[in-house]
Amino acid sequence: MTKALKSGSYDPRPPFTFSVPKTGGGERQVSTFQIADEVISLQVYRSLLTKNFPLLSSRAYAYRYDRGPHDAISYISSEFTRTKRIFVAEYDFQDFFGSISHEYLFERLKESNMKVTPLEKHIIERFLQAPILESGAYSATASSEPRTAGIPQGTSLSLFLANLAASELDRSLELLGVGFVRFADDTLIWSSSYEQICQAVTALYEASALIGSAIHEDKSKGIRLLTSVPSRPAEMTTTEHVNFLGHRLDLQTIRMKDSSLDKIKKRITELVYTNLLLEPSKGSQCSDRLTETNVDKDYVTLIFQLRRYLYGSLTESDLRRFRNGSIPKMKFDGVMSYFPLVNNSKELTQLDGWIATTIWLAMQKRARLLKAAHLGVPDPHGLSKEELITFKAQSPKATGGSTDLRIPSVRRISDVISLAVTTHGLQVVSSNGPLYSYEG
Repeated sequence: MTKALKSGSYDPRPPFTFSVPKTGGGERQVSTFQIADEVISLQVYRSLLTKNFPLLSSRAYAYRYDRGPHDAISYISSEFTRTKRIFVAEYDFQDFFGSISHEYLFERLKESNMKVTPLEKHIIERFLQAPILESGAYSATASSEPRTAGIPQGTSLSLFLANLAASELDRSLELLGVGFVRFADDTLIWSSSYEQICQAVTALYEASALIGSAIHEDKSKGIRLLTSVPSRPAEMTTTEHVNFLGHRLDLQTIRMKDSSLDKIKKRITELVYTNLLLEPSKGSQCSDRLTETNVDKDYVTLIFQLRRYLYGSLTESDLRRFRNGSIPKMKFDGVMSYFPLVNNSKELTQLDGWIATTIWLAMQKRARLLKAAHLGVPDPHGLSKEELITFKAQSPKATGGSTDLRIPSVRRISDVISLAVTTHGLQVVSSNGPLYSYEG
C-alpha cells in the first residue's frame, strides 16, 4: 500500500456495495471500502478539509468538524425570530451523490484554488472511478468502465467532494445577499425581497445543471411566504413552518419534524410491546419475573430501556441534580440529544402524556393477559396513570430505600440538554453523530 502510494500506482480495492432505504422512498447505494482504503480516504478528507476551511462557505454545515446540523438549525431560528414574514425557498437535489459530474469536480478543484497535492488528486481520481457493484456483491478483481459521474457514498473522501461540488452555489447565494443554509444537497434559502429570492432560485437551477444533479421537483416546495398568520390573505402561497434536518421551524419556535416525532413514537411503542405484551400474548410469560420480587421485572426492564433511549447514560437522579444545580461539560447521548434546540414546551408535554398513556394502557392489557393465564400481577399493576408516572418501588434490600421507576420524560431531559447548551454551547451534542448520515 505504501509503495503504491509513493509510486503513484495506488488503486483502492472494489468496495462492498449495499442499499439503504431512503425516508422519502427508493434506495441509496452505499459503498464500503476495505479498512486500509478507508484509512487513506479519511486521511485525505481530513487533509483537504483542514487546508481549505477558508474556502468553504460558513453556511455549508454538512460533513465538517467545525459545525454541524444543530448549528444550522440555530442559525435559521436566529434569523426567523427577527421578522414577522419572510420569503423562503426549499429545494433538494435528486440523487446528488450519484450524479455529480467528475469533470465539474476537477474544474472546481482548479478554479477555487483548493490546496491539493498531486498525490491527493490521484487518490481522488481513483476513488471516483471505483466500480459500483451489484447490491451486496464484492469482488477483489472486479473491473468496470471508468465512471464520469457520481461519487461513492459511504467513504470519507466523498464528504469533502460533496461540499466542493456545491461550493460555487454557496458563493452565488452569498453574492446575492440572501440568507441560506445548505446541508449536503438540502438547501433552504430566505429573504425579505421577492426579487432576491427569485434570483437565488435561478442560481440554484444554474448550479444544478453544472453539478449534473437535477432539482428533485417532488421534494422541493419552491418559494413560499413564511408567516405566523397563514390564513391572512397574501400575495402567494403561505406556510406556517419549514422542515429542515429533522426539525420543524416557524417564526418563533423549533419543534421536532412530524416524521421525527413519529419515529420516536414508533420506537417507544416497540419497547412497550416487546417488554409488556409479547410474552403474555404468546402464552410464554416467565412466572419468575412476576414472583421473585414485589415488582414486575418486565416493567422495570421497560423503564430502564426507555430511559436509555431518551436519556442516554443519564439517570433520573442525574437529571434532578443537573436541573437544580450546575451542569458539567459533558457529551449527551440518547435520542433527545438530536433535538437540543427544541423549545416548544407544549409539544414535549404532549409527548410525555402520550408515553404515559401508552404505557398505562399496555399495563391494563398485560394485567388481563396475566390473570387469564392465572399468573400474579405485582406492582405497579393496578395503579392509575398519574400514580404510574411517579411510581417508586420499595427496595427488597434491608436498607429500606426505593428504586426510581418514574416514567421517563422528554420534557425533563430536554430541559437539562437546553441548560447544558446554554452553559457550554452546542459542543455538548453536535459531535455525537457520524460524519455520514443516511437520513433523508
